[in-house]
Amino acid sequence: MILQGGYLYYDLPVGVLCLESLFPKPRGHLRNPRSFDFPVVCSVVKGVDIPKLLFDPSAELVRPFIEAARQLESDGVRAITGSCGFLARFQPQIAAAVQVPVFLSSLLNIPLVRLIHGQEAQIGVLTASRAALSEEHFSATGSTMAEVSIQGMEGRPEFWETIIEGRRHDFDMVKLEAEICAAAVSLATSRKLDALVLECTDLSAFSLAIQEEVRIPIYDINSLVEYVHYSVCRKLY
Repeated sequence: MILQGGYLYYDLPVGVLCLESLFPKPRGHLRNPRSFDFPVVCSVVKGVDIPKLLFDPSAELVRPFIEAARQLESDGVRAITGSCGFLARFQPQIAAAVQVPVFLSSLLNIPLVRLIHGQEAQIGVLTASRAALSEEHFSATGSTMAEVSIQGMEGRPEFWETIIEGRRHDFDMVKLEAEICAAAVSLATSRKLDALVLECTDLSAFSLAIQEEVRIPIYDINSLVEYVHYSVCRKLY
């Protein structure tokens, strides 16, 4: 048997395009190496942080992500995801630039969630910023804003000051979990949701706590990572 060489990484199912950020990445976060039972590798795109992607995106911003995606592919990853759901706006361009599967945002869950739960189901999206989320993010990932109910994390200081504004690099896990769960409960109860999609990758570490509060199916970037990993690295039965 000939084992093909020429790559930097081997048996590496998923590469992650990352923004620059220094807040903690607890277990359950996409960028924590212990979140999955298989390896992932992170590629940080220098000079692009969360405020820039959310509130000051430009057409040129996609270029460094395309370059990083091509490098990950060249290095040997089998699929590419993103560390921020707002990378959804670049899904078509980056998917077209490489040959491996690309799934940049948990918003890609929405068309499947709609099919799974039915046309009349109430689907919610919990996002880092309601103000920054646009129709462009949805259309690039195969859905529309009109078909979901959206709740942002605006007004939640522990989340906003650390993850969005970067005023400090440490956060209180208890306070952060309480803020995230409160936002999820508010959305789920006011809209009587059947399913909830977590747009923000920083929410995934709290997905169990959220589900225990709202008692409905939760879809996020981690569920997509698990799905794609299973697709590109089949097991021997």
